[in-house]
Order: sequence, then structure tokens, then C-alpha cells
Amino acid sequence: MPTRSDTADLILTGATVLTMDTDRPQAEAVAVSGGEITAVGTAADVGALRGPGTEVIDLAGAAVLPGFVEAHGHPSVMGLAIAPPALDVRPFVARDGAAVLASIRHAVRRAPREPLGAYGVDPLLQRDLPPLTRELLDDLHPGAPLLVLSNSGHAAWANTAALRAAGVDRTTPDPPGSWYVRDAAGDPTGEAHESTAVEHLMRAVLSDRLDPGPLREALRWAFDQHARVGITTASDMACAPDLVPVLRDLAGAADAKLRLRTWMIGTPELASAAHASPFTDKPSSAMYATVGAKLWADGTPWQASIATTFPYLDTEGARRTGADPCGGHGSMNYTPEQLAELVAQFTAAGVPVATHVHGDLTCEAVLDAYARAARQDPQRMRALRPRMEHCGAVTREQYLRAAELGATVSLFMDHVRWWGDVLADDLYGPEVAARWMSARTAWDAGHRVSLHNDGVCTPTDPLSGVATAVTRQSTSGRVHGIQQALTVEEALRAVTVNAAWQLHLEDHAGMLRPGMRADFAVLNQDPRAVPPARLHEDVRVTATFLDGRRTWAEEK
Repeated sequence: MPTRSDTADLILTGATVLTMDTDRPQAEAVAVSGGEITAVGTAADVGALRGPGTEVIDLAGAAVLPGFVEAHGHPSVMGLAIAPPALDVRPFVARDGAAVLASIRHAVRRAPREPLGAYGVDPLLQRDLPPLTRELLDDLHPGAPLLVLSNSGHAAWANTAALRAAGVDRTTPDPPGSWYVRDAAGDPTGEAHESTAVEHLMRAVLSDRLDPGPLREALRWAFDQHARVGITTASDMACAPDLVPVLRDLAGAADAKLRLRTWMIGTPELASAAHASPFTDKPSSAMYATVGAKLWADGTPWQASIATTFPYLDTEGARRTGADPCGGHGSMNYTPEQLAELVAQFTAAGVPVATHVHGDLTCEAVLDAYARAARQDPQRMRALRPRMEHCGAVTREQYLRAAELGATVSLFMDHVRWWGDVLADDLYGPEVAARWMSARTAWDAGHRVSLHNDGVCTPTDPLSGVATAVTRQSTSGRVHGIQQALTVEEALRAVTVNAAWQLHLEDHAGMLRPGMRADFAVLNQDPRAVPPARLHEDVRVTATFLDGRRTWAEEK
């Protein structure tokens, strides 16, 4: 009989335990004490740790995995953009343009004098959506500011009142890496591109959501959305300084639902002061830490703002992105020299860098910037684990070069699920769609690949990314590039142990073995036993545990 000090607080048993630990990949039960895993093994061995105060949960044939790790998330954007009572018009909610306009008109009727933000339009998936001119937005909401943001987060459209509230006029300079679209006379049309310009408009129009009370509730809602899909650890890949105190408090609370690592928006001002910046030196076991800087080397294919060696097709869909119908290739947000200087400043200060990159031409500039920083101190560069985010059109040679530099990649796999057909038919053609998010190529090049949902840009659901990585199937059922598929086991590693390593949390999260934090995602069944085509439909999260505490459970 074990002594009281040897007994567990919690035992999960009656399950297939997928540990992600190569030394013991599968077990039958797991024990927890003080928020830490104390035993993983057979039901009999772990059951011996049962004491009078032990909670024992028989999972009746379910599967237990490490809590999912969202390597590239946006909890703060989720809270600000789509937490109730925000207006969510993403294509997953508003299926067409008519639904978008109807939602905006309904919101205006309810509050005709209140500023309004609508998040999530996508002209490629909402085909009947008209051009969002300033005149149309003035007509939709004549009495107050109206801001409509793209689903990608890389573009926004403002009415006249919103421009006025933000102080944007013909004299307003374009922020670094961003721009306001202007007419022939130099006046802003209301359209803005890339993070700094979009954030400026968003903060001006939706300033009430930044008040302490509403902000805390919105972020609490975002944390809860992560727990519902089995996520126990996430990054916030576009954090502004004034959000840090609230995020830190929520992650550090006794009832926290999410372990968080934030990456600050990598402005030139932050880079120039990186040695005295807010980046913390907390132990990796901390529930919250500010750890790195996020750069946007380019934008999104949906707004024709990525630089590629291949052109857009001459199609109506491509023209809806703003692409040049005469063989346009898109462009970067920075010059290669500007990008290299930002990377050099952050890495010299010991700050990890994560760079948003889609286009293969952009990727060359990112790799050149990383190589330049690595020449100054190769060991430091590898220790920082510089990241490349999304990686839509990155090539095999570029993945190999990135691996040699010690860079690591996180893939936005559900691009293929939601926009695979768009890539093939409207933007670039079937060959590019087949190698978009080349997970197999990246894996075989030696990368510890992670998968992510990118916050609000697709429904937050790691199992969706896993299913897409395995099947390469779009929502229509078409398959794009099955040669780039991962196995189920590889895809599960990409949302657990690999993602934790990218966040420098490999000693605490992403794996089930003694000494690790007791973070679990409980699934209704073993995903390896399900036909790949049924993964998305048949496998679901039924409970989530963070540090041994149940943070969410399916209603029965």
C-alpha cells in the first residue's frame, strides 16, 4: 500500500495513452500529483498510486494525448475581433456576401450611433461580396465609424467616420511595412493593408473593447475557446504592449485555461530598444512569458501581397485579390535590407524572431536575413530557434537551407482545407496548390514541423489541421498534393511535442512522461484507428486538463 506522500492526486485510466515520448510511445494510464505527471504506464502500475484522496477517472476506451500546443495563435486578436458582442462575419459564419451585408445592417439598426467593427470578410470564399468602397461603408453606417476587417487580418476597409476617428488623411504617412491605399488625388480610399495600419484603424474604431473590463472578458472568452478544442499552451503571435498585463494575469490565475507565450509586434522602435525591451527571462515553467518578436515579411495570397517567382492566373478570382491580371507576382512588406536589419537587431539582443512568410521570393529574403544574423553568432542563432510562419510556397531547397541555419517552420495547414480549390482554380493553378504547405517536404528536410490555425483566420481546431495534413483534402472533397501528406502520428507530433519545442517548452509540455506538466487532451477515440478520410468528422475532444485541472469537458 503506498504512503500518503506516494499517492496521486489524479489518475486517468482505461484509455489509450499516446505519449509522444519515443521511449514509451503508448501506455494505459497516467498519474498526476501537484500538477505534474508522476507516472505513465500500465493500468496496474499506475493504479498502485491510488490513495484515499485520489480522483480516478475511467475513460472507457478514450484516447489521452498531451494537451495540444498552438504554435502560432492569436488569443488577443480573437478576443478583440470576434469575442461577443463583436460582429463575426468570417466565411465559416457568414457563408456569402449577402449574409455579411445583412449582418452589418442588422448591427447598425440595433446601434445606429455606435462604432462598429466587422471581422472576417473573404472575397474569395464570399464571391458575391461587393467591393468595400468607402462610399458603400458610408451608406451602410452613416452615423458612426465602421471598420470591416479581412479574414486574413492583412487588410481593412473604413468608412469616412472611421478614417476621421483614426486621424488618417492625405498627410498621414504609411507605417513601416504597411500602407493606406490612396486615390489619384492622394486621399485615403479607406482601404488599409498589413498589420500596423490595420491595427491603428482597429484601435481607433474599437477603443471601447480595450477598456479593462471588456478586454479581460474578451480575452477570457478566447482562452476558453482554446480549452474547448484541447489546447493547453498557445503563442500569441501579434501582441501589443498594452495587452501584456491582462494576458499575464489571465495565464497566471488559479483557474487559468491556457499557458501562454507572447511574441511582440516587431516594430523598428521595438527593435532599436530590444536590449531594454519587455522580453522576460522567466523560467520556462512559467505560465506566461513574453518571449520574441514577430515580423511580417509579406502578407497573404488573398490580398495579392506575397512575393513569388510564379504569377497569379488571369482569373476573376485573382482580380478580386487585387492582383495584376498581366502576370503579377506580388511584393514584400519590407525591402530585403530593412528585413535583415530588423532580424539583426532582435537576434543581437538575444530575442527570438518569428517571420511571417508565404512567397518563395520572400522566403529568399528571410533566409538571407537569418544567414546574416547567423554569421555574427551561429550558436546564438541556433539557440534562438528562429521561425518561419505559414510557409505557403516555400520550396524544398529553401526548407533545406532553413534547416542548415537552425530555423524552424510552422505550417498553416488548413489553408489547404479552406482555400485549396481557390489556390488551384483562381490564383496559381493545380501544381502550386499541390505543393502549398509542403509538410512532407519540410519534414523530410529535417524540420520539427508544427501545424497551426492562426487564431481567427480559420476555426481554432488542432484536429482539423491534423486531418488536413493527413488527407490534403479541401472542403469540397478535392485532394491537393497527396504526396505532401503526413502520417497521423507525424501530424499529432506537429500539434504537441514539435510545437512545444518551437516555444522552448520541451521540458514541460507536449509530451507525457514523469516530470512534465499534466496537460491532457482527451479524445473520444484513438485517431490512429480511424480511416484518414473520417478523422475530421469522427474524432473530437471530450475533455481538457491543464496542470491536472479539468478546464473543459463535453456535456453529456
